[in-house]
Amino acid sequence: MSIGSPNSNTANAVEVDANEKFIIDKIGRIGVGVAAPKLAIDLRNGTNGSMAIGMTNQSANEAGAGAIRYNPNPAIGVQGFVEYSDGSVWIPILPYGKPRIVVMAEKTNNNCTVFEQGLWPVGDYTDGIPGKSATYLTSWNEKLDSDSGQPRSNFNPDTGTFIAPRSGVYFATFTFALAPNQINTNSGQNQTEAIWEVRNAADSIIQRVKTNNGYSQETGNSPNTVVAGSACTVSVYLNAGDKLKPFIWINVAWDSDKRSLLNTGGYNVLTIVEQ
Repeated sequence: MSIGSPNSNTANAVEVDANEKFIIDKIGRIGVGVAAPKLAIDLRNGTNGSMAIGMTNQSANEAGAGAIRYNPNPAIGVQGFVEYSDGSVWIPILPYGKPRIVVMAEKTNNNCTVFEQGLWPVGDYTDGIPGKSATYLTSWNEKLDSDSGQPRSNFNPDTGTFIAPRSGVYFATFTFALAPNQINTNSGQNQTEAIWEVRNAADSIIQRVKTNNGYSQETGNSPNTVVAGSACTVSVYLNAGDKLKPFIWINVAWDSDKRSLLNTGGYNVLTIVEQ
């Protein structure tokens, strides 16, 4: 073994054998098997240039921005991957470099907000969905809001708003059902619309995608009832900061009042998945 002279014109070196050297150059760069390191640590020596990293329980803030770690068990169904710290959260680097956002939520109450003047005034309601009025569904029960298995806050369950943290295509679906009641189809005006709305970061409307369900037969007189509802499924491109939000518009004849949702569970749900 030989150690290079501190005063030589070449890097100081610890020579392991004729082909492998541990190099520390004059400005502190380290090369493992690399004669002239170009970075703080340079491992690019051909076939043996790999690096092993371990795990840590430190928070991203404790580790500091730029730290990296291996996460062997991020979530059920997700393989281990390398993460880096941005100083606030650990950000996963998935196989093939593709992180994925998943949001799931369920609604089991009648909380909603009329946001455009219709038959009913703009405002918040808790006792049913106002008829003939554009109505956001609010107060969701969040089941999952994750980025590659790591908890995130991209979805606001209070308002039902999803904000895209990065640009890309998102698959989104939501369903709703009204509690059983009578429906009169003679008027030909029945509508139960499930609508996805996209707004930009400045809150301007970019896109609305609607699905309308109609009914071919009325229920007749009391006590005959039927469940009415709708669903909307889309794939939309969102820029980072764009907002995706579900709303509904209903007009069920014989009932210009408010209609309760079917809140027994499983009928009013949404899912958003990054593609």
